[in-house]
Amino acid sequence: MRYVLLFVATFALSLQSVFQKQYNAREKKPNPFLFMSLAALFSLLFFVFTSGFSLRFDASYLPYSIGFGLSYVSSLIGMFFAVRYGSLAITMLVISYSLVIPTVHGIVFLHDEVKPIAYVGIVLLLISLFLVNVKKGEAAFSVKWLIFAVLGFVGNGMCTTFQKMQQLRFDGEYKSEFMICALLLATVCFLVPALFGKPNGKALAHCVPYALGNGLCNGIVNLFVMILTSLIPSAILYPTISAGGIVIAFLFALLVYREKLSKTQQIGYAIGVTSVVLLNL
Repeated sequence: MRYVLLFVATFALSLQSVFQKQYNAREKKPNPFLFMSLAALFSLLFFVFTSGFSLRFDASYLPYSIGFGLSYVSSLIGMFFAVRYGSLAITMLVISYSLVIPTVHGIVFLHDEVKPIAYVGIVLLLISLFLVNVKKGEAAFSVKWLIFAVLGFVGNGMCTTFQKMQQLRFDGEYKSEFMICALLLATVCFLVPALFGKPNGKALAHCVPYALGNGLCNGIVNLFVMILTSLIPSAILYPTISAGGIVIAFLFALLVYREKLSKTQQIGYAIGVTSVVLLNL
């Protein structure tokens, strides 16, 4: 059963960016903050329902929820606009590098042991970043894409860090409560600018299906990862989700969106997948 959860979490990770890309492609005048506010709301409702409405709210974990919520805002904004202005495949690859942030946190604050193989992963990561950003083909590098990719990178990495901190601090308790408070903050942060766009019923109807899919996938990934951390060794869990998510996103980009990567970028992509696995070992 645990490996079923692992597969679902890996697939759901990639589907989040696909729903974002699809909304951008189908909507003539997309309202990004409306999309993100609804996605956060649906993810919040996912945790409400999966908790069975059995919730225990406590002010002690609110600092972690606030940290996660603000990081979630950064992550979703970055990913949404990065897939809008650039390649889905390369965006997912760069976002996956965000695992470096919780890794560094673990080394500095939790005194985690650094294995020599991790340094090989870092070198390969830098090589991959250079190769995938070579200006050739439709997936060319742009400053606009870079800004949002970095925003998504930092936000996603800090989400994982705050999630790990909260789970360690409370011994795996308050999973749903922690996420609900964080997602409520994110929903409000997105809703305020969304209302300035004066969305009408038609815009809302067009947005809901994609935001619903994105929010549910986000909820599935976060919940399943928190469950699986106690069932599957980290050396298997994180490389599988990270590398598997990258590969699935690459297939979507290639087969559905017909993105064309140069041979150099394809080599960089393969090196990037390898670096993600090595950094998790």
